[in-house]
Amino acid sequence: MKKIAIVFVCLMFLGISVAAAAPNLQRHTQQLLTLDPTGTYEGYIGIPEHQGQNATIVGTINGTYELRNRGGRFLGDWETENRSGTMRGRFARHVMMGRISMMVNGTERSLPVIGFIRIQNNSFIGRGMSYFGPALYFWGDFT
Repeated sequence: MKKIAIVFVCLMFLGISVAAAAPNLQRHTQQLLTLDPTGTYEGYIGIPEHQGQNATIVGTINGTYELRNRGGRFLGDWETENRSGTMRGRFARHVMMGRISMMVNGTERSLPVIGFIRIQNNSFIGRGMSYFGPALYFWGDFT
């Protein structure tokens, strides 16, 4: 009985010491982006010249986005010299998935797209890939 009391007193002193040493323990919360839940974006589509050099601009993109808890949705248009179409999809953290559509001989064709995106200081940059064609880079600003 004496040993149990000594162990209990030692654990109590240990617990009080830890609590006194760290009085400001708070639950860590992740700071989310302070963006409006909806907005617009506009930017460019490009193909990289060589590793580490600027990309050749081949088209433009613009549209709207809607933010959710851990990502969002986007809807927009893209245009190059000789083609144009629409795009829609979702993004979460650094991953983007969606579809790109365009008219071919009077029929709408669409391709799935997957890629990476980084958002920072009211601008974005990313890379999208599909079954056909080169991997395209995109970048721009959002409001």
